[in-house]
Formats: sequence, structure tokens, C-alpha cells
Amino acid sequence: IVGAILNRFITHKLETPVQFSASGFYEISAPNEFMGKQERYQGFLGGENRYTTYKIIEGKVVYTGQERFGYGLFRDENLNRVDITSPILIGPTLHEEDLQNQHYNELGQREMVFFYPFLQYKTYRNDLALLDDIGEDKIMEVALSFDQGYTFDEVQSMISNNVTLSWLWVDDVNEDTDDFQYKYVNENGDINVLGNLLRSEHSVYGLSLLDENGDKKEEPVHHFIGAIEVNQQFKAYWQGEFKRLYETLSGADGQLTADDLQYYGAVVTGDTQTLSQLNDLPFIKASTIGVITDKN
Repeated sequence: IVGAILNRFITHKLETPVQFSASGFYEISAPNEFMGKQERYQGFLGGENRYTTYKIIEGKVVYTGQERFGYGLFRDENLNRVDITSPILIGPTLHEEDLQNQHYNELGQREMVFFYPFLQYKTYRNDLALLDDIGEDKIMEVALSFDQGYTFDEVQSMISNNVTLSWLWVDDVNEDTDDFQYKYVNENGDINVLGNLLRSEHSVYGLSLLDENGDKKEEPVHHFIGAIEVNQQFKAYWQGEFKRLYETLSGADGQLTADDLQYYGAVVTGDTQTLSQLNDLPFIKASTIGVITDKN
């Protein structure tokens, strides 16, 4: 009995920082997506947490899959996973040559892709041009890539009020020092360049303007900054990325404030008629449609 109680106490102590870190990381990533039902499984000096994910599109909840992470002395956050393999079409888009294929998740839902405003791509996606073929009985999410970085207030003023603005992509890179080309080494040891990098919805960072119930979030920028600040302390898989984001996003004074943030893109939701208002707007460099579902 004493051993079981002691194991429960230690396991909880091991779980807490990982749980906070995982939830915090989801809050600053995963465009228009939220953690749903969570299940906790405790074992000997460790355990596993599983959770469902969902997106909110015009007030409608759309299931998007299930994820899990581990913790403890005998398993890491990736559950000691050594590799993931999948068909090319199921997984993140990495570079501009990937644009010839539409990528999906395991449920067959379309992946959103974001384009850097300061790069010149050979090919751009303009999925807003597909709206006429989709039908008036559908609602969807669309990723918008801007032509430059904008402030929070500028983005709010640029998007029509009857288009739901659900998520903003934050500029988290250094244009002067980061490498934005996708490279690989061939069998002869030569480095080949496949093209400029893209940001999949699986790899971007930003802030949600809606909470997990689909209601408008109060002070979303402060939630985003707070999540980064707080989660730097937890020794978990995501700690290094929280620290990198804080250093990259902070101003010259080393402090991260709302004024330091620039936004390279957004995710909006709506039906075909509403979203068609976004066609040919000069600040939209590219657009990619994500999840599409029925209105009813």
C-alpha cells in the first residue's frame, strides 16, 4: 500500500511539468485547433496521457485526431518512439516542390500551408479561387499568407468583420541569419536544394483569437506571451523551443511584449460566399484551404 501511494505521488510529480508544457505548446501552435478530451494512464514511475484534437469552424466542432505523450523515468515525451513513416501525402508540406501534392492528415482532411512574405516562390497557392467549385452548403478554414508583416491592429482592420478571424501566424524567424532553403545530401555527399521552405500548419507558431469553446478570447496576445514565458521553466521536450521563441521574439531590451510581435498570416473561417470577399485583396500573397465541412 505504501509503495502504491508513493508511486502515485512520484508519478504525479513527474507528470505535472510535462502536462503543463504540452498544453502550453499547443496554445502557441496548432492553428485553429484545440485539445479535447484528455485521458491519463499512470504506470510505474511514469505514464501516458492521450488527448483528442478538434477544430472549430463557424461554431461547428470538427474532430481532427488523437495525440499522446509520455513521461517518467522509463519513457520520454515521444514514448521512446524512434521513427515515423507515412505516405508522402500524409504529413507536413516542407518546401515549394511539395506544392504539386495536396497533403492531408490521417482523416483525409486538407493541410493548410503558409508562405513567408520575404521569399519569392516559383509557385503560390491561391485556394480562394476554388471557392466557386466547393458549394454554398460548405464551411471551411483558410490559411492566408500576407505580403509583409503587420501589427495586431492592422490585421484586425484588414479582415472584414463578417469573416471569422480565428488565428494569427507570428513571425518567429530571423531573416538575416536563418536558412530558408530545403536541402538534402545525396548518395555522393553533394548538397541539393529543392526550393524555399514553407511552413505547414504542423510547424507554425501563433495565437488563437478564440478559446476552446469557440468564444472570443480576451487579450489573446497576452495569453500567447504568457504561455511562452511560463513554460520556459519546465524541463520537458518543448522547453528548448519555448526558450528559442522568447529570445527570437523579444525586442532589443530582451523583454517580450505585444509591440514586438509581427504577423505574417492568419487563419479565417466562413462559407464560400463570405470568404469570396478575400479574393484579390492586395495584402494576401497566398491562400490554402484546410478542413472543409458541411454547414449543418
